[in-house]
Amino acid sequence: MDITIVGGGVCGLALAHELAPDHRVTVLESSPGPRGGGYMIDFFGPGFVAAERMGVLEELRLRGHVFDGVRYGLPDGSDSGTIDAGPLVEAAGGRYFSILRPEVELGLLAQLPDSVDLRYGTRVVEVEDVGPERAAVVTAGGEVLTSDLVVACDGVRSPVREQVAPGHGPILPMGYRAASYLYEDPQLAHELGERMLMSDSIQRVGWLYAADVDQVGVMFAERVDRQGTERPVPDPDRLCRRFSGLHPQIDRALTHVPDSFYDDLVAQSHAPRWSRGRVVLAGDAAHAPSLLAGQGTSLAIAGAEALARSLRAAGPHIEVGLAEYERRWRPTAEKVRRSGRLSASAFIPATTFQLRVQQVGRRAMGLPGVSRLLSRQFVAA
Repeated sequence: MDITIVGGGVCGLALAHELAPDHRVTVLESSPGPRGGGYMIDFFGPGFVAAERMGVLEELRLRGHVFDGVRYGLPDGSDSGTIDAGPLVEAAGGRYFSILRPEVELGLLAQLPDSVDLRYGTRVVEVEDVGPERAAVVTAGGEVLTSDLVVACDGVRSPVREQVAPGHGPILPMGYRAASYLYEDPQLAHELGERMLMSDSIQRVGWLYAADVDQVGVMFAERVDRQGTERPVPDPDRLCRRFSGLHPQIDRALTHVPDSFYDDLVAQSHAPRWSRGRVVLAGDAAHAPSLLAGQGTSLAIAGAEALARSLRAAGPHIEVGLAEYERRWRPTAEKVRRSGRLSASAFIPATTFQLRVQQVGRRAMGLPGVSRLLSRQFVAA
């Protein structure tokens, strides 16, 4: 059958990879090409297992890296503690590595079947169910594409979600805002080495890491009013004012803020139903756990595989496949989404007291068995 995928990010590419052997697949992506910049994510959990079954894991692993851990830094440049990654990797059975999110896209692109019609620079302005067995998308250029199934893989701010689940289109802000960018700085990359740096601070935090021998990755997050839903406008001057003084190395990175960078509210999405007629939601469009939950990429890949497998098993009975996809995959997605709500605050302490509690907890992780136990709980979540 003909399938149109709206969104050529991680979820859309993973889904296209799985559907291509059995169907005619078109992917429409609004960006002019693969997206650069981005941030580092920890890749483990259901997406790791799915990527292995899909035959793309080694491509992703070659693009990833296993850091030694995290060091926490103070404004005077001293360290206030460390956390080793070893127990986490062990708890995951070695099925864990870090990877830049754009590298996940590039890895999936490298394995994408030639039969997939991937169209960059194509913005979808409308999706509609045009009959009991067809759906259509309308592009900004006026082209109308009809197909047997339209899959919205267009992210947490998907405009299609309102159509599928009326009243659930808006994002669900969690009260945080995040920004990130990459820039070339071989000297700082060498200084950072095999440990990420995270500021030991309240209300706002900064991360630095060596993305490779030449590039440094920078990420910031802060607490904000959770009532707003509009996407912020990236402002280099504001970023410097808001996050200066966290750590000398972070201040160095702030002198290299590009004019354009990732900047958005940390948010989740929720839809009580994932499909309507021949239109279905997938990935963050259906169940975004939030950037701070740490498993959005993993869920995107595993959810794409789950959808493809359900459609394959249902054969010509598409509605049956869509219902089975939601029945089987929703419990996992909801579990991670709940975990994301609970864990987000741990990244950005609101008060000095909360920060002190975290510092005591980090010291406790050095006790025999404690680190291993917490790592197992983290992986299980």
